[in-house]
Amino acid sequence: QLLDQAATFYSRYLWETAAGEPARRYLAKRGLGEDVCRAYRLGLAPAGGRALAERALKKGFSGPELLAAGLVNRRGNDYFQGRLMFPLADPRGRVVGFGARRLRDDDPVAAKSVNSPEGSLFRKGALVYGLDLARAAIAKEGRAIVVEGYTDVLALRQAGLGPVVASMGTALTERQLQELSRLARRAYLCFDADAAGEQATLRGMELAVAQGLEVRVVALPTGLDPADAAQRFSELLARAESYVLYRVRLEIERAD
Repeated sequence: QLLDQAATFYSRYLWETAAGEPARRYLAKRGLGEDVCRAYRLGLAPAGGRALAERALKKGFSGPELLAAGLVNRRGNDYFQGRLMFPLADPRGRVVGFGARRLRDDDPVAAKSVNSPEGSLFRKGALVYGLDLARAAIAKEGRAIVVEGYTDVLALRQAGLGPVVASMGTALTERQLQELSRLARRAYLCFDADAAGEQATLRGMELAVAQGLEVRVVALPTGLDPADAAQRFSELLARAESYVLYRVRLEIERAD
């Protein structure tokens, strides 16, 4: 499968080349060990050119196939360049797209994180990041811990939490919650402690309650994300608020 082979190509480029050294240092600085990074198949896209495209063409894939998979642009150059790559898989573990994180300040693409183009395979609103690796733990524990970012998932998994997934951005969608409600009765929502995170938490809570999930909200100290609090995250989970308490407290805080 083309996207699966692309994930292997990016992974080998990260771990087996001199060009991957700055990205490996970045991951180490974030406190993410090689084991957890390899478990989630992290990779690195070569900068400036057609390295992936040329390799795929030599293997017998066609230009239209690469374009349809979101791996090249219309000029035939690699779609992702010089970025840390997070393979995005469906619940069965099949790669359907990529998330790509900026590593350099001089990256010509301004966005910190970009995804594969939406297409027949990749639908951002239908995917839950890390669900393929968390399914067993979610089903066993009857709960899903939902965070915002890819690296939050890795940091919490590394800290020993199994049922952790990410929402592919801030706002949870009905499709994502349907996937989770098949496996779990309870959802712990943990988004960044800023205004956007608060709004995302509210939207996610309302949708999750409508799906019949028991919702709890994990409050983060201001300025921290889940990766920063990974080692004491179990304490934060134990102090999680119910949907009703969180909603009432928020309404009181917002009132004149």
